[in-house]
This record gives sequence, structure tokens and C-alpha cells, in this order.
Amino acid sequence: MSQEPRDAAEFAARRTVAARLKIRQPDIIARYRRELEMIGSALVSNAEVWEECTSQAGHIITECAEALDNGGDAHGVDVPLQAIVDMAEQRGGRGIRPDSSVRAAMILFELVLAEASDVLGPDARHRLADLATTLSRSLFIRLEAGAKGYDAFLLDQIRIVNDADRRLLAREIHDRLGNALSLAMHQLEIVAAGETKGRRVIEEAVDVLSEAITELAAITTGLRTVEGGTSLRDALTAFVRSLRRTTPVVEIRVNGSQSWVSQEVMDEVFLILREALRNAFAHAEATRVAVEIDIAPHEVWARVVDNGIGFDTTAPRRDNGLASMSERAEALSGSVTLGSYPGSGTRVALWIPIPLSIDEA
Repeated sequence: MSQEPRDAAEFAARRTVAARLKIRQPDIIARYRRELEMIGSALVSNAEVWEECTSQAGHIITECAEALDNGGDAHGVDVPLQAIVDMAEQRGGRGIRPDSSVRAAMILFELVLAEASDVLGPDARHRLADLATTLSRSLFIRLEAGAKGYDAFLLDQIRIVNDADRRLLAREIHDRLGNALSLAMHQLEIVAAGETKGRRVIEEAVDVLSEAITELAAITTGLRTVEGGTSLRDALTAFVRSLRRTTPVVEIRVNGSQSWVSQEVMDEVFLILREALRNAFAHAEATRVAVEIDIAPHEVWARVVDNGIGFDTTAPRRDNGLASMSERAEALSGSVTLGSYPGSGTRVALWIPIPLSIDEA
């Protein structure tokens, strides 16, 4: 058999396969969906995602048919790569990982080759080479673009986490250092104004600055203030004593068992209450501060009440730490409320829910 008839036969075979793929495209896609459903693929769990899959599968089958019509040329295919990158990034946001696309590509590859084999017969493997080349290129170029899209999604997630970490660090610096330094500065300003004996106030300022240095070490090492085995009352009492102030007098009362609350939640409760106490020492000019904490299996309530000068909560004022306290509470699905009026003291109330354990639910 001469080369020319053989070439004509190969060309006719390709055209036959191309025609079959065009006609059978809806059936191939239907079988494609059934196969994906059988393996529980995430690609069929969402209507919008499946519509995208249907579109891409249709493009791939069409590209194969057109390449076969053109003599097996697989390099004239124009794939919209950026659209696929964007699509993969959106899938990442839906929790669909790239391995779902890889499995789907393997299924479609086998289905298309099986369709061609039905046309050409079991002994025509050599005639499937062009189709396999075109099909693999069309699939894998999309998989490569999809991997880039998923990488973009992961980078976005890393940026989100980094932003959250920066906000957390800013909050830590404010809670653990900012107010301590502010209080020390206030004490030194008193000395500069000649309103009291300088040595005692300077010693107090040094103590506060010493605590700030300790807090800085805690931030850089990731240590928490309320360590396991330390009671909340003892931790708050130790903080008050570290200020070396005779006024205001602070009363701390804790009701309930600390064992009902996780260490993480207890630490956040401590930091919020410590912030409220710092504000009372720095701004309230109070003679008494009462701290009351009620711990129950399902929630924590706490109140810090002083008999100081109070202030108008509707008037513009310098930062009183409420935003930082609220951020901490809201991160635990809780809340912080502030009540005050000129001449009537200030009341800070904290509420944090405690999720039920599996055994309790």
C-alpha cells in the first residue's frame, strides 16, 4: 500500500473521529458528570462550578475535533488562560482544591479516548496518537493555569492572615505597652508640675516602665500573662500591686470556677480587665475601684466600676482603650460596654459566651 492512500486513510479516520466527538459531545459531558458524581467530586456540588466545568469540557472536546480536522495540529488552539486562572482562584475561595480538577481531567481524558476507540476499533491505537496529544495539551495547559489561580488564592489567604497578625500585634502593643508607658509619662508630668514629691512618683514611674519592659519580653516570646495554675484574681491583684499605688483601693471578687473556661479565654478576660483597670488608674481620679467576675459554664460576666470623675461618653475624647477591649471580646463572640457620666464614675462591663463541649451539646 503506497504512502498516499495510507495518508488519505489516516486523514479520513481523523475526520471520522472529529465528527463523532462533535455529535457525541453532550453525551460525553453527561457521562463526565456521572463519573464525577460517583467519586463525590466537589466540582458537581455547586451549580455555578459545574456550569464552568461543562463549558471547559465542551471547549476541550471542540479543540480536539478541530485539531483532528486540521490534520492533527494541536498547536493552533487558543486557550483563555487568564479566565481559567481567575476561575481557579474563585474555586479556591469555595474550598475546592486543585486535586479535584486533576481527577476530573483524568476522567475526561479517558472518556474522549474511549469515544475515539469506539470509532476506530481496538487495533487503531496508533491512530489515537494525534488525539491523545491534542487532548493532553488542552487538559494540562488548563491544569497549569488552574494551579496558578490556586496559588493566587493561597497568597491572598496568606496576606489576610498576615494582616490579622499585624492587627493582633498592634493590639498587643497597645494593651501591654502603650498604656503602661502612658501612665509612666503621666506620673513624670506630675513631678514636672511640682504637684507632689518627686522621688516617690519617679519610683512609681520606674516600676511601670519596668513592667512595660517585661510585657515587651512577653510579646516577643509569645508568652501569656495568666499562666496555667494562676488564678484570675491573683493575676489581677499582682498587676495592681505592681503599680505601687495606694489609691484607688481596688477590690477584686471572682465567683465560679476558672476550670470552666479555657486558658485562651481566661487570658483574654485578664487583658481586657487589666486595660479597664489601667484606665481607672490613669484617668478616673477614683478612690475606689470594684472588679467583679462571674464565671459560669456557659458564659463569663465581668464589671469594673470606679467612683471617679466620669466623663461624657458622647463627647470626643482621647483613646480610652475601649476599641482594643472590644476587639478582644468580639474575637470571642463577646462584647464590652462602657457607661459613664460626669461626676458619676465609670462602669465597664464584659460578656463572653463559653461554647458547649461536644459532651454537653
